[in-house]
Amino acid sequence: MKNLKYKKWLDNIYRYSDNNNSRYSSIRLDKNEKNDDFDKFFLNTVIKNFTSTHVTAYPNFENLYNLLKKNLKIKKDNILLTAGSDAAIKSCFEIFVNPKDEVVYLDPTFAMVDIYAKIYNAKSVKIKYNKYLSINVEKFLSKINKKTSLVIIANPNSPTGTILNMNDMIMIIDYCNKKNTPILIDEAYYGYTDKTLIKHFSKFNNLIISRTFSKMFGIAGLRVGYLVSNKKIINILKKIRPMYEINSLGAFISSQLLQNQKIVKNNLKNQLIGKNFLVKELKKLKYEYIETHANFIHINLKKNYNFIIKKLSKKKILVNTSMKIKGFENFIRISIGPKNLMEEVIKVFKDVN
Repeated sequence: MKNLKYKKWLDNIYRYSDNNNSRYSSIRLDKNEKNDDFDKFFLNTVIKNFTSTHVTAYPNFENLYNLLKKNLKIKKDNILLTAGSDAAIKSCFEIFVNPKDEVVYLDPTFAMVDIYAKIYNAKSVKIKYNKYLSINVEKFLSKINKKTSLVIIANPNSPTGTILNMNDMIMIIDYCNKKNTPILIDEAYYGYTDKTLIKHFSKFNNLIISRTFSKMFGIAGLRVGYLVSNKKIINILKKIRPMYEINSLGAFISSQLLQNQKIVKNNLKNQLIGKNFLVKELKKLKYEYIETHANFIHINLKKNYNFIIKKLSKKKILVNTSMKIKGFENFIRISIGPKNLMEEVIKVFKDVN
Protein backbone atom coordinates (compact mmCIF):
# COMPACT_ATOMS: atom_id res chain seq x y z
CA MET A 1 0.00 0.00 0.00
CA LYS A 2 3.07 2.28 0.17
CA ASN A 3 2.52 3.95 -3.24
CA LEU A 4 -1.23 3.46 -3.46
CA LYS A 5 -3.25 6.66 -3.17
CA TYR A 6 -6.01 6.58 -0.57
CA LYS A 7 -7.29 8.66 2.32
CA LYS A 8 -4.40 8.31 4.76
CA TRP A 9 -6.46 9.36 7.77
CA LEU A 10 -8.26 6.02 7.49
CA ASP A 11 -5.11 4.44 8.95
CA ASN A 12 -6.18 5.87 12.31
CA ILE A 13 -9.49 3.99 12.37
CA TYR A 14 -9.73 0.66 14.14
CA ARG A 15 -12.78 -1.50 13.41
CA TYR A 16 -13.60 -4.50 15.53
CA SER A 17 -14.63 -7.51 13.43
CA ASP A 18 -17.12 -9.88 15.03
CA ASN A 19 -17.17 -12.99 12.87
CA ASN A 20 -18.24 -15.27 15.69
CA ASN A 21 -21.60 -16.81 14.78
CA SER A 22 -21.88 -18.43 18.20
CA ARG A 23 -24.09 -15.49 19.27
CA TYR A 24 -27.00 -17.27 17.59
CA SER A 25 -26.87 -20.12 20.07
CA SER A 26 -26.62 -17.80 23.08
CA ILE A 27 -29.10 -15.72 25.05
CA ARG A 28 -28.46 -12.39 23.31
CA LEU A 29 -28.78 -9.60 25.85
CA ASP A 30 -25.81 -7.54 24.60
CA LYS A 31 -26.95 -5.61 21.51
CA ASN A 32 -30.53 -4.55 22.29
CA GLU A 33 -32.08 -6.87 19.70
CA LYS A 34 -35.32 -8.79 19.88
CA ASN A 35 -34.04 -11.80 21.78
CA ASP A 36 -36.97 -14.20 21.50
CA ASP A 37 -38.76 -15.78 18.53
CA PHE A 38 -41.44 -14.12 16.47
CA ASP A 39 -45.00 -15.35 16.79
CA LYS A 40 -45.42 -18.53 14.68
CA PHE A 41 -48.65 -17.25 13.13
CA PHE A 42 -46.85 -14.13 11.94
CA LEU A 43 -43.93 -16.15 10.54
CA ASN A 44 -46.34 -18.48 8.72
CA THR A 45 -48.14 -15.46 7.26
CA VAL A 46 -44.81 -14.05 6.05
CA ILE A 47 -43.82 -17.37 4.46
CA LYS A 48 -47.23 -17.75 2.84
CA ASN A 49 -47.04 -14.33 1.16
CA PHE A 50 -43.34 -14.38 0.29
CA THR A 51 -42.78 -15.30 -3.35
CA SER A 52 -39.88 -16.07 -5.65
CA THR A 53 -40.31 -12.60 -7.16
CA HIS A 54 -39.21 -11.03 -3.87
CA VAL A 55 -35.84 -12.70 -4.44
CA THR A 56 -35.42 -12.58 -8.22
CA ALA A 57 -36.71 -9.05 -8.93
CA TYR A 58 -35.14 -5.79 -7.86
CA PRO A 59 -36.88 -4.28 -4.79
CA ASN A 60 -40.12 -2.31 -4.98
CA PHE A 61 -40.75 0.07 -2.08
CA GLU A 62 -44.08 1.65 -3.00
CA ASN A 63 -46.08 -0.32 -0.43
CA LEU A 64 -43.62 0.36 2.39
CA TYR A 65 -43.47 4.09 1.63
CA ASN A 66 -47.27 4.25 1.58
CA LEU A 67 -47.53 2.41 4.89
CA LEU A 68 -44.95 4.70 6.52
CA LYS A 69 -46.78 7.72 5.14
CA LYS A 70 -50.02 6.47 6.70
CA ASN A 71 -48.37 5.38 9.97
CA LEU A 72 -46.46 8.64 10.47
CA LYS A 73 -49.21 10.86 9.03
CA ILE A 74 -46.78 12.69 6.75
CA LYS A 75 -46.13 12.88 3.00
CA LYS A 76 -43.96 10.39 1.11
CA ASP A 77 -41.78 13.31 0.03
CA ASN A 78 -40.65 13.62 3.65
CA ILE A 79 -39.38 10.02 3.98
CA LEU A 80 -36.29 8.20 2.73
CA LEU A 81 -35.66 4.52 3.42
CA THR A 82 -32.17 3.58 4.61
CA ALA A 83 -30.31 0.42 5.60
CA GLY A 84 -30.97 0.93 9.31
CA SER A 85 -30.08 3.98 11.40
CA ASP A 86 -26.47 3.24 10.53
CA ALA A 87 -26.90 4.17 6.86
CA ALA A 88 -29.17 7.07 7.80
CA ILE A 89 -26.40 8.62 9.88
CA LYS A 90 -23.82 7.98 7.17
CA SER A 91 -26.03 9.72 4.59
CA CYS A 92 -26.10 12.86 6.74
CA PHE A 93 -22.31 12.84 7.00
CA GLU A 94 -22.15 12.40 3.23
CA ILE A 95 -24.15 15.51 2.39
CA PHE A 96 -23.15 17.86 5.23
CA VAL A 97 -19.63 17.06 6.45
CA ASN A 98 -16.40 18.06 4.71
CA PRO A 99 -12.85 17.30 5.93
CA LYS A 100 -11.87 19.42 8.96
CA ASP A 101 -15.49 20.36 9.72
CA GLU A 102 -16.67 19.98 13.30
CA VAL A 103 -19.35 17.47 14.26
CA VAL A 104 -20.96 17.84 17.69
CA TYR A 105 -22.43 14.78 19.41
CA LEU A 106 -22.95 13.07 22.75
CA ASP A 107 -20.26 10.94 24.37
CA PRO A 108 -20.79 8.06 24.64
CA THR A 109 -23.35 7.42 21.91
CA PHE A 110 -23.93 4.99 19.02
CA ALA A 111 -20.42 3.84 18.06
CA MET A 112 -20.79 4.50 14.32
CA VAL A 113 -21.13 8.25 14.88
CA ASP A 114 -17.51 8.40 16.01
CA ILE A 115 -16.44 6.07 13.18
CA TYR A 116 -18.12 8.24 10.53
CA ALA A 117 -16.53 11.37 11.97
CA LYS A 118 -13.16 9.69 11.43
CA ILE A 119 -14.06 8.37 7.96
CA TYR A 120 -15.05 11.86 6.79
CA ASN A 121 -11.98 13.37 8.49
CA ALA A 122 -14.07 15.66 10.67
CA LYS A 123 -13.17 17.03 14.07
CA SER A 124 -15.24 15.36 16.79
CA VAL A 125 -16.64 17.69 19.44
CA LYS A 126 -17.92 15.35 22.13
CA ILE A 127 -20.34 16.43 24.85
CA LYS A 128 -19.74 14.18 27.83
CA TYR A 129 -22.22 13.03 30.45
CA ASN A 130 -21.69 13.89 34.09
CA LYS A 131 -21.86 11.45 37.01
CA TYR A 132 -25.65 11.82 37.06
CA LEU A 133 -25.89 10.79 33.38
CA SER A 134 -27.13 14.21 32.35
CA ILE A 135 -25.96 16.78 29.82
CA ASN A 136 -25.28 20.46 30.38
CA VAL A 137 -27.40 21.97 27.60
CA GLU A 138 -25.75 25.40 27.82
CA LYS A 139 -22.35 23.75 27.37
CA PHE A 140 -23.75 21.80 24.44
CA LEU A 141 -24.91 25.00 22.74
CA SER A 142 -21.58 26.73 23.39
CA LYS A 143 -19.81 24.11 21.26
CA ILE A 144 -21.84 24.92 18.15
CA ASN A 145 -20.12 27.51 15.95
CA LYS A 146 -19.34 28.43 12.33
CA LYS A 147 -17.16 25.33 11.96
CA THR A 148 -19.99 23.00 13.00
CA SER A 149 -21.41 21.22 9.96
CA LEU A 150 -23.58 18.66 11.78
CA VAL A 151 -25.04 18.08 15.24
CA ILE A 152 -26.19 14.59 16.23
CA ILE A 153 -28.31 13.66 19.23
CA ALA A 154 -29.61 10.16 19.87
CA ASN A 155 -32.80 10.60 21.89
CA PRO A 156 -33.07 8.23 23.74
CA ASN A 157 -29.33 7.72 23.70
CA SER A 158 -27.38 4.48 23.75
CA PRO A 159 -25.53 3.25 25.73
CA THR A 160 -26.75 5.60 28.48
CA GLY A 161 -30.48 5.07 27.93
CA THR A 162 -31.06 8.72 28.83
CA ILE A 163 -33.35 11.21 27.16
CA LEU A 164 -33.31 14.99 26.80
CA ASN A 165 -36.65 16.63 27.52
CA MET A 166 -38.61 18.13 24.65
CA ASN A 167 -38.11 21.75 25.75
CA ASP A 168 -34.32 21.32 25.73
CA MET A 169 -34.47 19.54 22.38
CA ILE A 170 -36.51 22.31 20.78
CA MET A 171 -34.11 24.90 22.21
CA ILE A 172 -31.11 23.06 20.71
CA ILE A 173 -32.80 22.61 17.32
CA ASP A 174 -33.85 26.27 17.21
CA TYR A 175 -30.34 27.40 18.17
CA CYS A 176 -28.84 25.24 15.40
CA ASN A 177 -31.41 26.54 12.95
CA LYS A 178 -30.40 30.13 13.65
CA LYS A 179 -26.79 29.07 12.98
CA ASN A 180 -27.86 27.31 9.75
CA THR A 181 -26.54 24.06 11.20
CA PRO A 182 -28.27 20.76 10.37
CA ILE A 183 -29.20 18.55 13.33
CA LEU A 184 -29.90 14.83 13.20
CA ILE A 185 -32.07 13.34 15.95
CA ASP A 186 -31.66 9.58 16.11
CA GLU A 187 -34.90 8.07 17.43
CA ALA A 188 -33.82 4.44 17.13
CA TYR A 189 -35.42 3.65 20.51
CA TYR A 190 -38.73 5.33 19.80
CA GLY A 191 -41.48 3.07 21.09
CA TYR A 192 -39.81 2.54 24.43
CA THR A 193 -40.64 6.20 24.95
CA ASP A 194 -43.41 8.22 23.35
CA LYS A 195 -41.20 11.32 23.07
CA THR A 196 -40.61 12.21 19.44
CA LEU A 197 -39.85 15.23 17.27
CA ILE A 198 -41.61 13.93 14.15
CA LYS A 199 -44.32 16.59 14.35
CA HIS A 200 -41.66 19.35 14.40
CA PHE A 201 -39.67 18.49 11.26
CA SER A 202 -41.69 20.86 9.05
CA LYS A 203 -41.17 23.76 11.48
CA PHE A 204 -37.39 23.83 11.10
CA ASN A 205 -35.24 24.01 7.96
CA ASN A 206 -32.46 22.01 9.63
CA LEU A 207 -34.18 19.10 11.40
CA ILE A 208 -33.64 15.48 10.33
CA ILE A 209 -34.98 12.46 12.23
CA SER A 210 -33.80 8.88 11.85
CA ARG A 211 -35.62 5.73 12.94
CA THR A 212 -35.06 2.01 12.63
CA PHE A 213 -37.00 -1.25 12.49
CA SER A 214 -34.22 -2.93 14.51
CA LYS A 215 -35.45 -2.17 18.03
CA MET A 216 -39.20 -1.88 18.63
CA PHE A 217 -40.05 -3.86 15.47
CA GLY A 218 -37.38 -6.47 16.23
CA ILE A 219 -35.83 -7.06 12.79
CA ALA A 220 -32.23 -5.95 13.37
CA GLY A 221 -30.92 -8.56 10.93
CA LEU A 222 -32.78 -7.05 7.98
CA ARG A 223 -31.24 -3.55 8.27
CA VAL A 224 -34.26 -1.34 7.66
CA GLY A 225 -34.57 2.27 8.75
CA TYR A 226 -35.66 5.64 7.42
CA LEU A 227 -35.07 9.38 7.57
CA VAL A 228 -37.74 12.05 7.98
CA SER A 229 -37.16 15.69 7.08
CA ASN A 230 -38.44 18.55 4.96
CA LYS A 231 -38.72 17.97 1.23
CA LYS A 232 -35.59 19.97 0.37
CA ILE A 233 -33.28 17.93 2.62
CA ILE A 234 -34.88 14.61 1.59
CA ASN A 235 -34.33 15.53 -2.08
CA ILE A 236 -30.64 16.18 -1.38
CA LEU A 237 -30.36 12.87 0.52
CA LYS A 238 -32.01 11.05 -2.40
CA LYS A 239 -29.15 12.17 -4.67
CA ILE A 240 -26.67 10.02 -2.75
CA ARG A 241 -28.87 7.02 -2.02
CA PRO A 242 -27.76 3.66 -3.46
CA MET A 243 -29.60 2.23 -6.49
CA TYR A 244 -32.02 0.53 -4.07
CA GLU A 245 -32.34 1.82 -0.53
CA ILE A 246 -32.88 -1.57 1.16
CA ASN A 247 -33.46 -5.17 0.07
CA SER A 248 -36.74 -6.85 -0.88
CA LEU A 249 -36.97 -9.08 2.19
CA GLY A 250 -36.45 -6.12 4.52
CA ALA A 251 -39.09 -4.08 2.68
CA PHE A 252 -41.54 -7.00 2.68
CA ILE A 253 -41.28 -7.89 6.38
CA SER A 254 -41.27 -4.22 7.46
CA SER A 255 -44.52 -3.80 5.52
CA GLN A 256 -45.97 -6.92 7.13
CA LEU A 257 -45.17 -5.59 10.60
CA LEU A 258 -46.68 -2.17 9.86
CA GLN A 259 -49.85 -3.99 8.83
CA ASN A 260 -49.75 -6.23 11.92
CA GLN A 261 -49.08 -3.75 14.72
CA LYS A 262 -50.50 -6.22 17.25
CA ILE A 263 -47.30 -8.28 16.82
CA VAL A 264 -45.16 -5.25 17.72
CA LYS A 265 -47.37 -4.31 20.68
CA ASN A 266 -47.26 -7.85 22.06
CA ASN A 267 -43.47 -7.84 21.77
CA LEU A 268 -43.29 -4.59 23.76
CA LYS A 269 -45.74 -5.96 26.32
CA ASN A 270 -43.66 -9.12 26.85
CA GLN A 271 -40.46 -7.09 27.18
CA LEU A 272 -42.05 -4.85 29.83
CA ILE A 273 -43.29 -7.89 31.77
CA GLY A 274 -39.73 -9.26 31.66
CA LYS A 275 -38.27 -5.92 32.69
CA ASN A 276 -40.63 -5.56 35.66
CA PHE A 277 -39.71 -9.06 36.81
CA LEU A 278 -35.99 -8.34 36.47
CA VAL A 279 -36.22 -5.07 38.39
CA LYS A 280 -38.29 -6.65 41.15
CA GLU A 281 -35.75 -9.46 41.62
CA LEU A 282 -32.77 -7.08 41.52
CA LYS A 283 -34.35 -5.07 44.33
CA LYS A 284 -34.74 -8.23 46.40
CA LEU A 285 -31.07 -9.08 45.83
CA LYS A 286 -30.01 -5.51 46.75
CA TYR A 287 -28.46 -4.70 43.35
CA GLU A 288 -28.35 -1.09 42.20
CA TYR A 289 -29.76 -0.56 38.72
CA ILE A 290 -30.46 2.32 36.35
CA GLU A 291 -33.77 2.46 34.48
CA THR A 292 -33.64 3.77 30.91
CA HIS A 293 -35.91 5.04 28.16
CA ALA A 294 -34.80 2.17 25.92
CA ASN A 295 -34.91 -1.63 25.84
CA PHE A 296 -32.11 -2.19 28.34
CA ILE A 297 -31.11 -1.43 31.92
CA HIS A 298 -27.77 -0.97 33.70
CA ILE A 299 -26.86 -3.07 36.73
CA ASN A 300 -24.08 -2.30 39.21
CA LEU A 301 -22.23 -5.55 39.99
CA LYS A 302 -19.72 -3.87 42.36
CA LYS A 303 -17.34 -6.43 43.91
CA ASN A 304 -19.11 -9.29 42.11
CA TYR A 305 -18.33 -7.87 38.64
CA ASN A 306 -15.74 -10.38 37.39
CA PHE A 307 -17.45 -13.34 39.02
CA ILE A 308 -20.88 -12.58 37.52
CA ILE A 309 -19.43 -11.87 34.08
CA LYS A 310 -17.75 -15.29 34.11
CA LYS A 311 -20.93 -16.99 35.33
CA LEU A 312 -23.03 -15.31 32.62
CA SER A 313 -20.49 -16.30 29.97
CA LYS A 314 -20.52 -19.91 31.16
CA LYS A 315 -24.32 -19.95 30.85
CA LYS A 316 -23.99 -18.45 27.33
CA ILE A 317 -25.75 -15.26 28.38
CA LEU A 318 -24.30 -12.31 26.47
CA VAL A 319 -24.32 -8.86 28.11
CA ASN A 320 -22.65 -5.54 27.33
CA THR A 321 -19.78 -4.29 29.46
CA SER A 322 -18.83 -1.11 27.58
CA MET A 323 -20.50 1.77 29.42
CA LYS A 324 -17.29 3.85 29.19
CA ILE A 325 -18.31 6.55 31.66
CA LYS A 326 -16.21 7.38 34.70
CA GLY A 327 -17.89 6.07 37.82
CA PHE A 328 -19.84 3.38 35.97
CA GLU A 329 -17.02 0.88 35.44
CA ASN A 330 -18.80 -1.85 37.43
CA PHE A 331 -22.08 -1.57 35.53
CA ILE A 332 -23.22 -3.97 32.85
CA ARG A 333 -25.94 -3.30 30.29
CA ILE A 334 -28.61 -5.97 29.83
CA SER A 335 -31.13 -5.91 26.99
CA ILE A 336 -34.61 -6.57 28.33
CA GLY A 337 -36.59 -9.53 27.04
CA PRO A 338 -39.51 -11.76 27.97
CA LYS A 339 -39.77 -13.12 31.51
CA ASN A 340 -38.28 -16.54 30.72
CA LEU A 341 -35.00 -14.95 29.56
CA MET A 342 -34.86 -12.58 32.51
CA GLU A 343 -35.32 -15.60 34.80
CA GLU A 344 -32.09 -17.06 33.39
CA VAL A 345 -30.25 -13.87 34.34
CA ILE A 346 -31.67 -13.84 37.86
CA LYS A 347 -30.62 -17.47 38.39
CA VAL A 348 -27.00 -16.39 37.89
CA PHE A 349 -27.37 -13.48 40.32
CA LYS A 350 -28.94 -15.75 42.93
CA ASP A 351 -26.13 -18.29 42.53
CA VAL A 352 -23.59 -15.56 43.27
CA ASN A 353 -25.50 -14.29 46.30
